[in-house]
Amino acid sequence: MFSELIFFCGELENFIYKNQIQEFSDENDDAYYAEQFLGMIHKESLKIPQSEKLKYPKVPWDKIDSFWAKDLARAYEYIDKKMLYSICAYEIPKIKKELKPN
Repeated sequence: MFSELIFFCGELENFIYKNQIQEFSDENDDAYYAEQFLGMIHKESLKIPQSEKLKYPKVPWDKIDSFWAKDLARAYEYIDKKMLYSICAYEIPKIKKELKPN
């Protein structure tokens, strides 16, 4: 049930660090790819029943389930790239760590 979510978190984490992205810019597609990964993480999270989410209280489920509406979208279709980078580089690794089996 969590395997797809963990997979996409890992892929996004690898993408950020493999490409040594320090920030997103308008000159490349890195932000677009990161948005796509976050979209997949968001969709997988919505598939997980609330009863299962309760087993992982340290995971910020409300943030995962609302990345687009609350954290990234600033005005119409504008995406806050600094926030996008922050989520990808700092939040996703924490989430993945919490979900990985010991």
